[in-house]
Amino acid sequence: MKAIYVWMIGGTLAAVLITICLLQWPWARSLAASPLEEKAVIQSVLHQYPGEVLESQRLGDFYLIRLERAKGKYDIKANAYDGVIDSIKRTQAYTDAKQEPQDHNPGNSPTRDTSNPANKPDPVSLVITEKEAAKLAAKAVNGTSDDIELHRNDKGLYYLVEVEVKDGREAVVQVNAVSGSIDSITWEKEKQEHNES
Repeated sequence: MKAIYVWMIGGTLAAVLITICLLQWPWARSLAASPLEEKAVIQSVLHQYPGEVLESQRLGDFYLIRLERAKGKYDIKANAYDGVIDSIKRTQAYTDAKQEPQDHNPGNSPTRDTSNPANKPDPVSLVITEKEAAKLAAKAVNGTSDDIELHRNDKGLYYLVEVEVKDGREAVVQVNAVSGSIDSITWEKEKQEHNES
């Protein structure tokens, strides 16, 4: 009799675990949830990347949004269920007579093999160059850029730019690698309180 209860409890627990596992699969969640309205997804994209929406359409689980910004036209792929941006691709770059030509990083040759997915550049990283980020950061604190690094977090790519100011202070400026917006400015202590005097 005891064995029957053990089998019943075990079977019930197994059924509950299987149900929980199935509900955690992305396709199961997308079937259970209803997609966001197109307007909501567009507002989410425009909140992160202001511009003019040229066209939008739903393609299965994603919305494809064509956006025009000052630097060109972009195709943005956003999830239809949560509005999270999956990819950004610049389809047309604008050149301005006032702008300097965009330089490629010395390590990135223009003839890079993109047939292998591992060698494909991240489409987001192609929007703002290191040189542009350094200029934006220097302008934000009225100083001279010193060092720059590209980082990624759950919100996307960003640059951390060290900027030296004329009065001897140093700031670390976080520049959004897609929009070019200044996300934060952190002032380092007065050169470690003048090197601890």
